[in-house]
Amino acid sequence: MASFDELLLQTLQTPGLLSPDVSLDEERKQFESDHPEPTLLMLDIAPISDRAVDMIVAFEVTSEAVYDRLYQHPTWPSGASGVTIGIGYDIGYTTGAQLAKDWAALGAAALTTLTPTCGKTGAAASQILPQTKGVSVPFALANTVFRQTDVPRYTSRTLAALPASAANLKPDCLGALVSLVFNRGASFNTAGDRYTEMRAIHTDIQNQTLGDIPAQIRSMKRLWAGNPSLAGLVARRELEAVLFEEGLAA
Repeated sequence: MASFDELLLQTLQTPGLLSPDVSLDEERKQFESDHPEPTLLMLDIAPISDRAVDMIVAFEVTSEAVYDRLYQHPTWPSGASGVTIGIGYDIGYTTGAQLAKDWAALGAAALTTLTPTCGKTGAAASQILPQTKGVSVPFALANTVFRQTDVPRYTSRTLAALPASAANLKPDCLGALVSLVFNRGASFNTAGDRYTEMRAIHTDIQNQTLGDIPAQIRSMKRLWAGNPSLAGLVARRELEAVLFEEGLAA
């Protein structure tokens, strides 16, 4: 069986798996629009592994070279997305105050241009996008904001939606779940067949049957299997499952 590092390299080298159409996080955005961010986010949280962060970055922008070619200026990924900058930072789902705090290093002029896009998603975001094309976000800054702001935020979201013992997970294991949340939202308590495995992960952590979690992650592939345009999501689930397994074995 291939290791996580081998699988990630294979994924990066497979044409089409990391295309913009695949990396959309529509499910997460819909979940977050229905479930506002917790009022109190945990600031003193265990970090996830660098391998987990690298995986999320790969599925969001592929690489620095691809970022420089496709994502250095604001984009609108389509669907329910808002104007997006950096590594998957969707301005449509944030406030002007949060944008200014997270991206202070962009400078006042860029923030003045971007602030009107706050709260605008879908067609409204598409219409306002041309007004933002003069803004440029270097990869180094995007990477810094992602690691210092987005990763802790989504780690906190993940922990807030799971039993308290999740805070004791090893960095690879927690990182695999943060990747899942970054893609699907912290939907561990959501009803319906689509979220069967998400609820099962919650139960596994509650019962400390952690060895069952990789199978639950793999079972989610049923949601996207058979659709070639969503092959990247299937690959992402396998990577998360392997990363969790390696975390348990470490």
